[in-house]
Amino acid sequence: MTHQLLDTHDTKVVVWDINGRVWHLAGVNSGREGVRLTKQAGFMFAPVQLLVSEGARQDGATFLRSVRSKKEWDFLVLISGTAKSAAMDPVRDFHAVHDAWFRGWSTDKPVTVGYFTRHQGWRFQQAQLDAAPEFVGDVDPARSALAAYKMSAVALDPLERHFEETSVWTNASGFGEGTVRARNAADQPAWPRYTMNGPGRWSILDPVGGDLLRLVQTPVLKVDETLRIDTHPRHRTARVYTTGTSQFRNVWPRLAGRRWMASLPPWSSSDITVKVEGGNTSSSLIVAVTPRSSRPF
Repeated sequence: MTHQLLDTHDTKVVVWDINGRVWHLAGVNSGREGVRLTKQAGFMFAPVQLLVSEGARQDGATFLRSVRSKKEWDFLVLISGTAKSAAMDPVRDFHAVHDAWFRGWSTDKPVTVGYFTRHQGWRFQQAQLDAAPEFVGDVDPARSALAAYKMSAVALDPLERHFEETSVWTNASGFGEGTVRARNAADQPAWPRYTMNGPGRWSILDPVGGDLLRLVQTPVLKVDETLRIDTHPRHRTARVYTTGTSQFRNVWPRLAGRRWMASLPPWSSSDITVKVEGGNTSSSLIVAVTPRSSRPF
């Protein structure tokens, strides 16, 4: 499979349905499960709107921000049998594929759509049905064991996700200070997530820029504790986990209003300063970034 992916320039489109079943719709191995993508629209960019303010004594307008709407994906699929065995009844095979395909879609639960290119690698998005599939044609599909459908799905989150990238800093020298590189290989800002172990109190750079470093301090950790922090403004969390148990406690209030103000810029690699007080040579910090793009490739 790896050699096949690298030997062709075709864009690969794969769907992981709500039951966990894999469907190769385009590119390498397209139609292997009996479904092929023949046409699609709206998959590339989500609609964008500029928010501006205008005044009675102002020429033109003042830019405030841009907003992305949901991404609406319209596509045409061709359903046939898998033809894995010449002895298999083609009509029975077609109906099995037809049933499995539509069982894997829902208006309430999203599927995962993946795009792969040799240049950009994998990017993923979740989408769910927002309209009833429309049969194309006027002939009983059982006659030819073939059917085409127009389908429409919506991605409520219009941005594509990449694979998570991580980097680790370890206090091997015992000095208690160093840098860890966080890479954002996408065209949208990214908010890093940090995982660090005890004992000690950690200080992590907030990359706001300027001559003075702005460090955010964490609560003191014990020897058997691990702190996980998500800096994203929409879901800021700081949880401490204790070794040997799945329970955690929320320590975000103990940050006393201290939080990260800046994200990682698009297409950047940032050196994040980290410090640990009361740690040891086993003290380590992991920074994780999930790049997000406005397009599948």
